[in-house]
Amino acid sequence: MLETFAEQGYAIFPEFLSKEEIDSLKAAVDCHADAQPRRHAYEYDELGALAWHPGVTEIVDELMGGRYVFHHIHAARHDAGMKGVAWHQDYEQFPQTNRAQLMVHVFFYLNGLNGTIGDLLLVPGSFRYPTDTRALSLLGQDDLPGSITVSDLPPGSALVVHSAMWHARRAKPGGEGNPRFFIDTSYCQSGIKWPSYKAEVPGMLNNLLERHLAAGGDRPWLFDGSQFFDAARARNLTATLEGSVLLDLPEWQAS
Repeated sequence: MLETFAEQGYAIFPEFLSKEEIDSLKAAVDCHADAQPRRHAYEYDELGALAWHPGVTEIVDELMGGRYVFHHIHAARHDAGMKGVAWHQDYEQFPQTNRAQLMVHVFFYLNGLNGTIGDLLLVPGSFRYPTDTRALSLLGQDDLPGSITVSDLPPGSALVVHSAMWHARRAKPGGEGNPRFFIDTSYCQSGIKWPSYKAEVPGMLNNLLERHLAAGGDRPWLFDGSQFFDAARARNLTATLEGSVLLDLPEWQAS
């Protein structure tokens, strides 16, 4: 797994979740999808607990080789006729300049993938090249040179991907009465400050920390809010930048 991830940027774990876990998570995703007003995914007991799922942390421990911090969780139900998602990458950095620290996403497919509703598209190795998050969105969901299609996975499968991997979801017909339940969690390697996850990060991390400890968890460092900076402020600042940012660094100006 480590060799594959280092070279390709992803690893597949078929039937990663048990039948009991799948059923419990599907019920939570249904509640999340139907709730009005919409609640954050982490607020649901079953979804929030995925942040410290022992199978997930065992894998991420191996990849990170040391401490890391939880970044976010998403959950969605993809029904028949769901639109696709254009090519993008999800590595958090302002501006995008390097891949010195590792960030990973874990994709969970509770009903698996079966060639309906949407296929997962990946470009192995693409994580090595820093680019803006949406730089390739104009290419839609078309195949790219070297891209692969993941469309056949059993229920409960998981993929661990480098967050800078270019990926997309290609819309497919079919799937009536058999929606695709999707969850993703994300983790950032310790050692630098990372952009926060939207406005709810302080509340999210504190909430998950309390629940983790109440459940007997021994990884409070997963929810260390001091490892993040304000992403909203960063977006505003980078939107006004002109020229090469390097020239504004004190080290450059002193040289």
